[in-house]
Amino acid sequence: MRTCVALVAVFALAFSLVPAFAGSILTAPAGTKVLLRFETPVDSGKIAEGAQVRFTVATDVLIYRTAVVTQGTPAQGIVTDVSKPGIFGKNARVHIAYVEVNAVDGRPVRLAPLDVTPDSVRQVSDVGAAGATSLTGAIILGPVGLAAGALIHGGNVSLPAGAVGTSSLEQDLQIAAP
Repeated sequence: MRTCVALVAVFALAFSLVPAFAGSILTAPAGTKVLLRFETPVDSGKIAEGAQVRFTVATDVLIYRTAVVTQGTPAQGIVTDVSKPGIFGKNARVHIAYVEVNAVDGRPVRLAPLDVTPDSVRQVSDVGAAGATSLTGAIILGPVGLAAGALIHGGNVSLPAGAVGTSSLEQDLQIAAP
């Protein structure tokens, strides 16, 4: 008998909590990660400032098991800066800002800018090693090492369509729970 009463109490408590989220407001805090799949390839040697970059959301963004941004939702951003490769092994960088996606309720949501760099795409190459070598040469060999380091040129960065990058919500996002 006690077991039945305990089970009924547990079920009553569990079912009483379910509607607690219904009709309430869910908040996805600023900084919540959003994975974006690049639909536009990004190549620092070819892309220019002002170019539009298209994305799709790679996975649902969930708060309390409720999607606030759904997988497959289109997103877009604008290239605001393209830094070309430089001396001492300095690699190129493409800065994509004004990244925007729609939440499940259709409202536009601003995401944090993305920097496309060799580090962010995790490409392993000899260019990074060359940059470290030039810095070491400058420290150890003085002017001769510095001159040698100036001859080492950084590389471009290329990111194919389908690659995934990480952004985040710039502000809290409030969504009415279904």
